[in-house]
Amino acid sequence: MANDKTNSRFFGKGVARTAVQLIIASIIVGAIFSFLGLGALEFWRGIFETVKNLLSAIGESFGEIALNLITYLIIGAAIVVPIWLIARLLSSRK
Repeated sequence: MANDKTNSRFFGKGVARTAVQLIIASIIVGAIFSFLGLGALEFWRGIFETVKNLLSAIGESFGEIALNLITYLIIGAAIVVPIWLIARLLSSRK
């Protein structure tokens, strides 16, 4: 009984119906890909290449952002820390 419930949850209305729908969808997609001259390998290679390029672009952008933030931190600290230190020393004299 539990197995039927699991199958129903996974496959939907029925295993046979889902299998027929997957077969029909596979035939349609296969026909379209064949018409376009594509194969499954080219499709997945293109997907992985796109994801790789996207992650590479994000990584390069992240590196530039991090470098800019570090530069701003150093420049700002070179001004803020001495002023803060002088202010602390002067306020402790009172």
